[in-house]
Amino acid sequence: MDRHVLDATAVRAAPLDAQIERLLACPRCRSPLSVQATEIECTSPTCGFGGLVAQDVAVMDDRSKISFFDDKHEVMQRGNEGEGVRCLCYDRQEELLAGYFRPGSVIVDVGCGPALPYQRTPDPFIIGVEPSFDSIRANTGVDLRVYGTALALPLPDRSVDTVVCLYSIHHMVGATRRANLSLVQGALREFGRVVKPGGEVLVFEIEPWAPFWLAEKMAWNSARNVLGRKLDMHFWSADVLDRLMHAVWPHARLRRQNFNAPWLSTFPPVFSMPWLKWPRFLYPFSPVLLDWQL
Repeated sequence: MDRHVLDATAVRAAPLDAQIERLLACPRCRSPLSVQATEIECTSPTCGFGGLVAQDVAVMDDRSKISFFDDKHEVMQRGNEGEGVRCLCYDRQEELLAGYFRPGSVIVDVGCGPALPYQRTPDPFIIGVEPSFDSIRANTGVDLRVYGTALALPLPDRSVDTVVCLYSIHHMVGATRRANLSLVQGALREFGRVVKPGGEVLVFEIEPWAPFWLAEKMAWNSARNVLGRKLDMHFWSADVLDRLMHAVWPHARLRRQNFNAPWLSTFPPVFSMPWLKWPRFLYPFSPVLLDWQL
C-alpha cells in the first residue's frame, strides 16, 4: 500500500503558491505546475495550460463557465443547514466520514460547495474542488480551494488518500441522458485516477426509488428539451453507478450503506427552496453511500 503521510500542519502553513506546486497538477497533461505571482503555468513545454490565483482560489478551469450554483449557493446553504436536511443527508454521514480523517491524509472533496456540511479535524489536508467560483471562494472549511471540474481534476495520479463527493453526481448533466452517463463515468474515472493504491472513493448520493427511476428514464430528455439548463439534476441508481465505476476500474470493491430519516420528518425536497417542506414518506429517494476501495 502506497501511503505517503503528509505533514498537514506544515503544508497548511505554507504559502498558497507552494501548496499549489506541491499538491496540484496540470488538468490537461498532469505535469507539475509553476506559480509566479498570480499566474499558474504548466511546466510541460508542449501543453500551454495556464491558470491563475484569484481571491485565494487556484483557478484551474474557464472562469467564463456559468454554474447553476453561482447565484444560488447562499440559499442552498441555508437549506442544507435545516434540521430536516441534516437528519436525512448529513448527520449520520458526518459520523461515518470522521473515520476517514486520518492524520497526514490528503482528502479531495469534489463539489465541496460554499461550506463543508461536516465537522473536520486538523488531522488531514482537505482540497476542495468546485465548479462554481462563487461557491468555492466562500468556502473557508477546506485547506486549498480549487475552481475546477470533476472531469479534469487538477491532481497528480495516485496523489490523494480519499475522494469525497457529497450529493454532487446528480448535478453532472448534459443535454441528454446519454451525455449524463458519459459525464458521470468521466468523473468516476478521475476519482479512481487520483486515489492512491489502498485508498477509497466515497460517493454520497440520493438514489431514486424504482417508480421515479423508470419515469426519469422515460421523460428526462423531453424535460431537458423544455426546461433547458433549469433542469440541472439526473438521479442514478446505485447499481448503475457501480457498473460505471467497474467499467473504468474493474478491481474496485464496493461497500454500500443506506441512510434514512423518520418517515414523518419534514424537509425541502428542492434544497434551493428551503421554505417548501415535504414529509419524508413523500420523497421518492434514499440517501446512500457508495464506498469503493481501490
